[in-house]
Amino acid sequence: MSVNGSGQASAFIHAEPLRTLLSRTRAELGADFQPGRSMRVSRAPGRLDVMGGIADYTGSLVCEATLARAAAVGLQERDDRQVQVFSFNLYDEHRPFTFRIPLDALAKQPIEALRRELGEPGRKWAGYLVGCLFMLHEHGLVDLADPSRMGMNLALYSDVPLGSGVSSSAAIEVATMMNLIDHFGIDRFQLGPMKVAEMCQAVENRVVGAPCGIMDQVSSCYGEAGSLLRMVCQPHELQPALYLPQGVRAIGINSNVKHSVGGPMYTRTRCAAFMGHKIILEKMREMGRASGRELQEDPMRGYLANLDPDDYKNLFRSYLPELIEGQAFLDRYGPTIDRATAAEPGAEYHVQHATDHHVLEARRVQNFVKFLEQASSSDGEQRRAALDRAGHLMYASHLSYTNDAMLGAEECDRLVNLVRERERAGLYGAKITGGGSGGTVAVLADESEGADEAIEAIMKEYGARTGLKCEAFLGSSSGAWHVGTTILTP
Repeated sequence: MSVNGSGQASAFIHAEPLRTLLSRTRAELGADFQPGRSMRVSRAPGRLDVMGGIADYTGSLVCEATLARAAAVGLQERDDRQVQVFSFNLYDEHRPFTFRIPLDALAKQPIEALRRELGEPGRKWAGYLVGCLFMLHEHGLVDLADPSRMGMNLALYSDVPLGSGVSSSAAIEVATMMNLIDHFGIDRFQLGPMKVAEMCQAVENRVVGAPCGIMDQVSSCYGEAGSLLRMVCQPHELQPALYLPQGVRAIGINSNVKHSVGGPMYTRTRCAAFMGHKIILEKMREMGRASGRELQEDPMRGYLANLDPDDYKNLFRSYLPELIEGQAFLDRYGPTIDRATAAEPGAEYHVQHATDHHVLEARRVQNFVKFLEQASSSDGEQRRAALDRAGHLMYASHLSYTNDAMLGAEECDRLVNLVRERERAGLYGAKITGGGSGGTVAVLADESEGADEAIEAIMKEYGARTGLKCEAFLGSSSGAWHVGTTILTP
């Protein structure tokens, strides 16, 4: 096959994961992917949550790195109106790895019916791919009901490990969405990267049913190699890329403890944070009425990140319940503003702890950026002191994940402690990432032989103590927006 591509995508054809996707598609899916027909390929990286994490959905600034690990998708048109998806990763795990659905079903059935169909055993994974088609149709960008529209085969291979807190799902969504956008001839520059990321987030929230924020999708779509994507999640205001001080890098160490953004504790913590927002807003209104000034709008503009931490501690924190049942909250305050979660009547929510994490995390991220910028503009002891302060904020974030967000994991605690024991080797800080409850630990470290040896020693000791084999995520790559897609022709 020859390459007819744009952007940087052709540079990745002979690199992973595209190389494996292409070789396996030819070798194992020859009956479905016809060798005499062109195929479009796309790639989107996983992301490393360096700072910010779950505070994205309460409006915080976040700092995200793109990984060298990525998801790759191949698309080839069919002669009928069927959509068939394949996952080589699931095939290797001896799990159901194919799913088929007619275009008419995607075009005509309501989203509730689609979610029920994808909710059947062995089908949830397919929602990340066919959900992208559904969203393009729902947004009026493609008419899937058009009888002249042909179906397609979609093949997926990803080397972003599942359940490791590095956005394997966002990488799949973004790679699929970018492929479909170019396949259908949609002007992606008119859409813009944020619209692409929004649609991918909607796939995860509304089709798959995972209540994630948008930082994963934006990072996978628009992140740049060798820098941190900075975004204020209100809902998604991009700031200039943050370049780490020379000789410093962010790496990930996978604990090999699986986590899930759709898990019950993640969802409960998110809901509790929005409960805290609702209670604080009611208190603000009460204070306003007492002073003769009726509040017409939310002073926080819908985001806990806009609440000053000192005001929070001095004026509002004491009014938040440490624990409240969902029904008691609904009876007194009604529903929250969150579209992704709802209070369950019989569940208990740690409102004060969750709110503590979100309000204080927003300030930690701001200071983290300030210290990194100080380190970039200084040298000697001042540089080291600024990097130490940035690293200590990562430790504080990690502790808050455990004690306040209640999304910690003993294995990740062990990794973070092992990093702290080797700070003299050029390691500055570490924290659990993303949705927590396992997954990957982000580490701020020197680019040096001593730091490399320290990371190797940490992984070896972790394995000896836990019996788990961890891995390091080194290097970065550009987001799908910068890479584009590539057509391979016979």
